[in-house]
Amino acid sequence: MDTTKKLNGIRLPAFLRFEKASLTSGEWIVALLFLLPALVHFGLFKFYPIAYSFALSLHRGRLLDPFDRFLGAYHYNFLLQDSYFWQGVLNAIVYAIARVPVGAAISLALALLLMNNFPGRLFFRVAWYVPVVISSVAQVQIFIWLYHPEYGVLNYLLTQMGFSPLLWTGHPNTALFSLILLGLWGSTPFTMIIYMAALGSIPGDYYEAAEIDGANAWNRFWKITLPLLMPTTFFVLITQAIASLTLFEPIYLMTGGGPLGSTTMPGYQIYEAAFEFNLWGRGSALAVIFFVIVLCITIIQYKFTPESYT
Repeated sequence: MDTTKKLNGIRLPAFLRFEKASLTSGEWIVALLFLLPALVHFGLFKFYPIAYSFALSLHRGRLLDPFDRFLGAYHYNFLLQDSYFWQGVLNAIVYAIARVPVGAAISLALALLLMNNFPGRLFFRVAWYVPVVISSVAQVQIFIWLYHPEYGVLNYLLTQMGFSPLLWTGHPNTALFSLILLGLWGSTPFTMIIYMAALGSIPGDYYEAAEIDGANAWNRFWKITLPLLMPTTFFVLITQAIASLTLFEPIYLMTGGGPLGSTTMPGYQIYEAAFEFNLWGRGSALAVIFFVIVLCITIIQYKFTPESYT
């Protein structure tokens, strides 16, 4: 009996066939029992909250009676015409554009540097990875000290170089930039480790062959390293873009959305509406709109990325 099957002219063994399996009723029951814990988990902690938030966004939404009055699309119409909401969306996009590409470039440069063999390499690897194991609250507190207008290290350095001290988190022109610096410091080590793992998986034969052909270090980087790192770069850009667009802790702990709304973002606006102003329906509508925005951005990134990289 022939146990192979042709696929694009290649005969595959039987265990690689993708054929529809026919299960008995008992096998279906056993399969469902094995799947039941995962189905319950996704139902309770994924799908139910999404459905509940969407239903709540169609109501006035109060703490004691969330579904006390049906308003339909009122919250959505209000938010789409609200300048404060769009200011938050714009701030989130600017933050993501400034943080994600710059962070990926810095991470790749550090990964390339730390992959070289030099004295103290292990120390620098560990030292640069420290922000990953520090909680976000501790990270924010460190930067609050650095940004302090009177005794902060950054203002001390500026005055030593002859510049005037800055109100890093207290002025609309510098507050968002302060959050970007914090985001770069906190996210770069994680993406650096990802790039180091990807660099370690590139066969050394490629570099040896290119070196024999006369390619210098710059050509080897552009012709070998960067193309082979594109799947990793795609992963880094997607995950860091989502993390940037959903920023909350630094805003809550450092700026409170100010000054003058210069650091407010949808993630913080959801908290404001629901937990500060007790507008649960408004906060749920914000969450739904922001979910759609993040989903669209992710789909656009995926569509414009070459298929071979995904």
